[in-house]
Amino acid sequence: MGFQQGHKLSGSRKGIPNKTTKEIRDAFQMLVEDNLDNMKIWLSDVGETDPERALEILIKLSEFIVPKLSRTDIKAEVTDKSIVINLKPIENAEAN
Repeated sequence: MGFQQGHKLSGSRKGIPNKTTKEIRDAFQMLVEDNLDNMKIWLSDVGETDPERALEILIKLSEFIVPKLSRTDIKAEVTDKSIVINLKPIENAEAN
């Protein structure tokens, strides 16, 4: 039997994460929160031998906190190229 109009499809609503995905994200968040002090030590240890690698790790971790900005393209078409200049005479202050 094919799709019938008005038939609701099963599944969750758009934008609602899968239950398993939410559980994994929550578990990962707890793991990170429980190891914040250790992460500082580990990052310092890496930085002593390879500062460039420590910065790479820090940048990768920052992506979880500071979202990447998306690129926006702006396109505009100029159709009217005329310029209007309104001149207003200046009153002579010395005439009074």
